[in-house]
Amino acid sequence: MMSSKQEAGQTPAQESAPENPEIQVTDKRRFSPEGEPVAGDPDDGGDPVMGQAESVLVELEFLRAQLRAAEEKRAEAERKVAEFADRFRKAQEQLKVETDEQRARMQRTFEQRLATGRGDIVASLLDTLDNLKRALAAAEKSEKRETDFDVLLEGLRATAGLFEAKMVALGLSAVPSVGEEFNPELHEAVELVVVPADQDNKVIEEYQTGYKFGDRLLRPARVRVGRAGN
Repeated sequence: MMSSKQEAGQTPAQESAPENPEIQVTDKRRFSPEGEPVAGDPDDGGDPVMGQAESVLVELEFLRAQLRAAEEKRAEAERKVAEFADRFRKAQEQLKVETDEQRARMQRTFEQRLATGRGDIVASLLDTLDNLKRALAAAEKSEKRETDFDVLLEGLRATAGLFEAKMVALGLSAVPSVGEEFNPELHEAVELVVVPADQDNKVIEEYQTGYKFGDRLLRPARVRVGRAGN
């Protein structure tokens, strides 16, 4: 016996189907107005592959920025190292110059003090040299000579010559006088004598030898100076 629905021509499948069925959409991709797919969060409906690519690009750009920053720091560090090395080199050069100058000053000071000390020693011996020369001159003028006296005279002459030679070796030099133009820096005039015009202001005679030690005047020569008469 057929039911009323069967009588109306409805099958069981037709009986269970809804009258307005809904369409199920599983593609969650987003599209631009031009129809191109847009990357996004897969949870928000974006393509997972596109989301991963975008994440890789962002991370790559971040790494590039870090690399640029590291290179800038390295360049700055190299610049500072080069600047420090240059300053250190200049400081070394300046120290060497100052050390050389200090050494040269000390050497000059030492040499000056040594020369001064030698000059003082030589100056203190001038009186001894003078006495030897005076004794020698007196002995040579003596008319009472005997054999023994001549031997003594020769010994005195040798002693005076050796003594003077040793002092000359130390740097002693005699001041030129007789026949030279009178120089108040080297000569001490103890007497003036009238002379011809061509002998005016010339040293005529030396009373005492003057000596120099290097450029230092130990004592002036005591001399007689000529003056032309009117």
